[in-house]
Amino acid sequence: MRDLLASNRTLLAWVRTSISFAGLGFVVAKFGRGAHLPRVAGYLGIFLALIGLLLIVSGYAQHSSVVRQEAPPPGAPAPARWPAVLAAACCAVTCALLVVYLAVTAP
Repeated sequence: MRDLLASNRTLLAWVRTSISFAGLGFVVAKFGRGAHLPRVAGYLGIFLALIGLLLIVSGYAQHSSVVRQEAPPPGAPAPARWPAVLAAACCAVTCALLVVYLAVTAP
């Protein structure tokens, strides 16, 4: 049971990290436009948002692997997986939409 709960916490840590990278990508793309390299800032922001998307996908893959390997003992209640999975799905969709937004609004 502890391993399954720890896996949920680890997935949520992946979500936080992914959101951090996507947020940093947005900030770099929108506010990092200097007089010399405005396109580089846009491309770097898209790259950081893509890294955020890659992180959440790899975090979910790791979480799924652990959940398949660690089954709760018979008769023991299994922890709810849906909150962590829903958070990961929302994060992935948000990162993907942010990548599209940054690509469309790039200079």
